[in-house]
Amino acid sequence: MGFQNTIKNAVTRNGVGLHSGRGVEVTILPAPDNTGIVFRRVDLTGIDINIPAHVSNISNVSLCTSICNSDGAEISTIEHLMAAFSGMGVDNAYVEVFGPELPAFDGSATRFCEMISEAKITPQKSRRQYIKVQRPISVDCGESRLSITPADSFQISAEIVFNDPIIGASQYFYVQDDDSFCNELALARTFCFKKDIAPMRANGFAIGGSMENAIIIDDGQILNDQPLRYTDEFVRHKTLDCLGDLRLAGHQIIGHITALRPGHRANSELLKALFRTPDSMMLVT
Repeated sequence: MGFQNTIKNAVTRNGVGLHSGRGVEVTILPAPDNTGIVFRRVDLTGIDINIPAHVSNISNVSLCTSICNSDGAEISTIEHLMAAFSGMGVDNAYVEVFGPELPAFDGSATRFCEMISEAKITPQKSRRQYIKVQRPISVDCGESRLSITPADSFQISAEIVFNDPIIGASQYFYVQDDDSFCNELALARTFCFKKDIAPMRANGFAIGGSMENAIIIDDGQILNDQPLRYTDEFVRHKTLDCLGDLRLAGHQIIGHITALRPGHRANSELLKALFRTPDSMMLVT
């Protein structure tokens, strides 16, 4: 845990973008010490295609998380891969994407975990740096309320509340260690309500969405043939998204996140508030 990690080999997969509906190819490659996670829009020409995965580059948080560089190169729906990098301890990697967003795969982070495992995590020579939270920070964002407080490890206490009886109110407590992500969160799929699909598509979202890459809920019923992978899959997926969004800190965090109704916008607001208050954190090895 004391040293940075990258991957040993490049690995490539193809899929469909959840929101664009376009075919997408993604390749994860090794990167040198202290690179961080850097996305590359290899389908673009004539501009800088490198987009560092950092809070300063967040460009859109409507139904997914997008980052953009100063030349306008943007990559969307990065949260599941970022969660896999965080949960599996990958510090440095290049992610080459032919397309505007990452593939949805099955709506979870499982395929990304498989890619990283196939590529083989390998240690590097530089010591890993962490962002250690020194004092509490909290944000209110609509119905969402998130806070981060000092702790000895990275923890998320998530709570969701939905009127639909199939979801209802649910809580989950996640402590990150070597195996917790793959065992507890990676399989949890994204979800939406049937009534929201037409409005989302009218606004250019969820064009590639289907029951192959999302749980669809209609008036207390799950429309998918597949059963839930966890009895509390909904709150676990929200925890997964929160983990991926917070990895845009640029380093692993040591702190306890308490998240009531977390979402991409609220997650990003918490991270921005943390970075606006430099004395609330310190960089440690």
